[in-house]
Parts: sequence; structure tokens; C-alpha cells
Amino acid sequence: MGLLDGLGRHLGGVLTPLFDEGILHRIGPDGVASDTAVRARRDGIREASEEPGLPGRLVRMTVLTPGSPPNPDDEITLAGIRHRIVAVETDPAGSHALIQGRPL
Repeated sequence: MGLLDGLGRHLGGVLTPLFDEGILHRIGPDGVASDTAVRARRDGIREASEEPGLPGRLVRMTVLTPGSPPNPDDEITLAGIRHRIVAVETDPAGSHALIQGRPL
């Protein structure tokens, strides 16, 4: 991808002041969790169908990705609220991910 190599890192650096501090709780292949500091912004909340053990709200967030993007096995804490990630979309440059999560 030549042109996009490193572009995400530079875009993320420019956008950092517009985002709040958060913690990405990554679940590794061995089942062990590791915490990574991220910058994220809540973009909206909407009501969604209820799933067992999860409330009916679906929160959409933009997360600056300092490495590999989150996946649906991960969780994120933003503004003191922990969310289970249920969907992830990434941009081609790798600067951010659009995630949907449910508050725990």
C-alpha cells in the first residue's frame, strides 16, 4: 500500500487532542487480558435489541488505533464506563476504528 504506509500514525497524532483518554482491554489468544491506553470519542448512543446479559443501548465510538485495531473479543473503558465491543470497522489508513459497544 506504499502511499498509506505510516499515514494512519500521522493522522492519529494530529487528531489526538480531540479525543478523551480510554483503556482498551485486549483479550489475547491465551485468554489473558492486557490493557492499552487509547484515545477515543463517543459518537452516539441508540437503543438496540436486547441480548442476554447486555443492556439495550448500543454506543458508537471512534478509537485512534496505536497498533492493531480492536476486535469483538475486546472491551473498552471510556469516561469510566466499560463497554463490550460488538462490531469494528477500520479505515484504510489505519488511523482509527469505528466501534460499537454495549455498556456492561
